[in-house]
Amino acid sequence: MNQTELVERLLAMTREIAQAASLADWPEAARLTEARSPLLMSLVAEQEPAALEKIRQIQAMDAALLVEAETTQNELHIEFEAAMGRAKAAGEYQRMARM
Repeated sequence: MNQTELVERLLAMTREIAQAASLADWPEAARLTEARSPLLMSLVAEQEPAALEKIRQIQAMDAALLVEAETTQNELHIEFEAAMGRAKAAGEYQRMARM
């Protein structure tokens, strides 16, 4: 695969990762990211201007995905803490009801 084809494939895979993330399919996004990683490592420094523009698109999409992943992680953490609080309260209710 030449560099032009490689950049096209990387951009397509990045779009697939973004699609998975938009569906909150984080396991699939992680799988695709892992599959994409060796391809990213095979990019060479010197690129055609059109390829550089696509690489910038990939970088921008990756930055947005990172923000989305961090936001989702924070939201899940908050939900988890709330659920743990409710579980603790239910346990306390059961303990008091048995007395």
